[in-house]
Formats: sequence, C-alpha cells, structure tokens
Amino acid sequence: MGGLIPHNRPLITAEDRSAVDAVLASGWLAQGPAVEALEASIVAQYRGGGACAVSSGTAALFLALKALGAVADSIVAMPTYACSALLNAVFMARAIPRVLDVLPDSFCLDPDALKAQAADARFVIAVHTFGAGADVEALQADGRIVIEDCCQSLGGMNGGVPLGAAGDAAVFSFYATKLITGGQGGLVWSRTVAEKVRDYRQFDGRETYDPRFNFQLTDLQAALANSQLKRLDLIRARRAAIAGAYLAALPKGLKTQGDPCAPGRMAHRFVVVAPDRAVRDRLRRHMQAAGVECIVPVERFELLHRYLRLDAAGYPTAEKLADTTLSLPLHLGLSDADVATISDALAQFKP
Repeated sequence: MGGLIPHNRPLITAEDRSAVDAVLASGWLAQGPAVEALEASIVAQYRGGGACAVSSGTAALFLALKALGAVADSIVAMPTYACSALLNAVFMARAIPRVLDVLPDSFCLDPDALKAQAADARFVIAVHTFGAGADVEALQADGRIVIEDCCQSLGGMNGGVPLGAAGDAAVFSFYATKLITGGQGGLVWSRTVAEKVRDYRQFDGRETYDPRFNFQLTDLQAALANSQLKRLDLIRARRAAIAGAYLAALPKGLKTQGDPCAPGRMAHRFVVVAPDRAVRDRLRRHMQAAGVECIVPVERFELLHRYLRLDAAGYPTAEKLADTTLSLPLHLGLSDADVATISDALAQFKP
C-alpha cells in the first residue's frame, strides 16, 4: 500500500484548472470579475439577497457581526464544540463570547442551554456542525439576531430551503478542507446587510475615510471556488454515496452524528461516535493499520470553553464528544477503491 488514504484531499478537475487559467490569461488577478461571478452564483442559489466574498470564513463572520450591529460588550452566544475562528471573530468585533454546550445527536448549539445560560445574548452563531442543521428557529426566539455558520454545510437543505436562508446572515468558508475551496476565502450572504459588508471590504479609493481593512478575495481564488460551486449537486450526491457505504459497514456498538444520509444533508464529515475513549482510540489505530487516516474532529483542548478556561463540568456533552468521536475520510478525492478499503476496514472492527 502506497501510504495512508488521507482524511482530507481536495479534488481539482480539468474544469477547475481551466477556470484558473482563464483568470491568469486575463491579466486581472486581484478582486474583479471572477469575485463578482462567485457572488452572483451564491445569490442565485439563495434566490435573492446579496453576497460579498472576502478573504476567509473568519473575516466573513467578523464582518457579518459588524454589519448586523455587534459592538463592544455585545453578547454573542455560540457552541463550545466549534472552531476557534468563532472566538477570534467575536473578539475582533470587541464583543463578548458566551460559549454553550451542544446537543448529543447533531453536535449543534443546544437551544435549552441558550435559554438557561445566555438569555441576555442578542447575537447567536448557529453552526451547522459537519453539515448537520442547527435549530435556527429555536435560536431566533426572543428576537435574537442569528448568523448561520455554513462553513461546513454549503449546499445543505432543510425542507427544500438552503441552510443559511433562515437567519439574519450566513457565512461560508472556502478553505482547503471545506466542501468547495479556493485554497482560502469566505463569503457573507444576507438579505439585509451584504452591502454593509461590502462597504467595509472596499477599503481603498474612498471619498471619505473610515477605518477599514483589506479583506478582499482574489479572482484566482474566486474562479476556483466558483468552478466547484457549479457542481454542488454532484458533490452532495457523491458525499452521500460515500457516507451510505460507511453507514452500511458500521459495526454494532458504534453510532454516527445523526443521519449523515438524511435527505438534503450535505455530509461534510462522517463522524463515528464510540461508547468511550478507549474504543475510539482503538478504532483509530485499527483504521491506521488498514491504511486509513482518521482524525479526532474536535480535540478536548480545542473546545472553546477550555480555551477560555471555563469549568469543563458545565459542558458535559461537548466533553464526551471530544473523547468519543472519530472522523473518517469523506471527500471527492476518494476513489471507489478507497471507499471500499475504508468500508471494509470499518466493518472488520470489533467494538
């Protein structure tokens, strides 16, 4: 066997290369027509609203918070089982993060925890964790402003409506491990504040001065991301097929994060939930021996409450997930033979 099957690997097609080559041939490499085309593609997918492409998902979240009115001392609720980029964006906005525990099935923010522990939060970041949909309607109760974090769920649907369409804004990432990639990049979509985001992004050549920052995306990145966005339905179908193969092979005694093959779901990760840490670690070694790289999707030290040095006893579900979860390779760079190898190895594991 020539090395491990990697957990992450982007698939770059001939069409993707042609899209980037066209930008190189045009001589326009910075923000320009390709960025506008990417924004138009997202607006078309959401059947309206406005979109503003930016340099990263973190930048998108910061700009969404700023455009929606977050100021110093605004309280922003978020799940603790999430990327540290959430904390970074909130602190950049000079706001106050309020991290909360998550639900055991979806790994998304627990609405009951929000009600009990952050009733004073005006803003909520609803992360659709690994493609599983957060309960946006419940999080919007009492007039809260909700930003849907779709960095792991682009192309996901809820009852025929795209994830991201229910909140006040949606943010996306085009990092190398995401569903579509430009290498880096991000985007804000909103029906109400996209132009405010754009105003902040357009930092130069203004008649009047306000402090801004260069959060621009290049046409090279945008062309690559937009090329992949055009085959989003194929991406969803292929990921669902891979997840279905793993689900069929899953041994008794192991569970998954909800139903990775649920209608409309964009499966960003296939996360196995073991009964305890010992079984999880044994599964990881077993898959490694079979030539398959797996990762712990969120390590215990990465939980946001631990970064903030909060009492771990207040986050029992997230703590358990960090100890019992393992993510299998799920990406378009997998061949059918790779999927068969991974499925066979999973089926042979004895919990």
